[in-house]
Amino acid sequence: MTLGNAHYDEKLASVYDQMYPIEFDTNLAVEFLAGLTPPQGRILELGVGTGRIALPLAERGFQVHGIDGSEAMLAKLKDRDAKGAVTTRLGDFTETGTGESYDLVTLLLNTFFVAVTKEQQLGCLRLAREQLAPGGRFVLEAFDPAPYHGLQKPDFSMRYLNEGAIMLDTLAVDRSRQLMIGTHTIVDGGPPETKQHVLRYAFPFEIDLLAELAGLRLVERHESWTRQPYTAASLRHVSVYESADRTDTAQEEA
Repeated sequence: MTLGNAHYDEKLASVYDQMYPIEFDTNLAVEFLAGLTPPQGRILELGVGTGRIALPLAERGFQVHGIDGSEAMLAKLKDRDAKGAVTTRLGDFTETGTGESYDLVTLLLNTFFVAVTKEQQLGCLRLAREQLAPGGRFVLEAFDPAPYHGLQKPDFSMRYLNEGAIMLDTLAVDRSRQLMIGTHTIVDGGPPETKQHVLRYAFPFEIDLLAELAGLRLVERHESWTRQPYTAASLRHVSVYESADRTDTAQEEA
């Protein structure tokens, strides 16, 4: 992922795929994204991580670029990418762009929320728009925060990582600032290591408003990569945006 508050060091990067065992979702996401991109088109993934999505897209012939704030995560991606198919750079995607344009820009798996202020989130969306090629699309995947917004006390959970390791998680919510404060403690036989990260969650309508301020327009929203309708009961959303200038320009030309 990215940004200092949610930094994935070598320890967390080594178990990242076990933290989020969502391979069942990967193929669906790749199909969805490939369908929005012209053949051999250019794709930029913000928060590229270990390449779960970027590598399969590159294998399909797309020109894939990625930005991430974690050296450890990019190193893991590089280990997997023997052919160097994905072009990566280390950086904070809320502040720094590539200076290039892409047919598709993506921000997946709740990564948008590692920007912990409204200003950072707005900056992220503005940079996403600036890097869209004419007719390009920006895809944002995130959880719906409604179930967490009502959390009254810290929530504790445990997850299995592998035969020799577990992770203990504690989650607290500050509703006044829309912040989720999580701690991860890895127990693997060595000295336990605890890491903390903070997310600023935002409701879909709030993201849409920030997107409008950034010059983006919502095109479609789904509950999942299979394009199930988004409803009040949906636990996440896949939202597709375009530059707000696109339709206006087309109408003027007509």
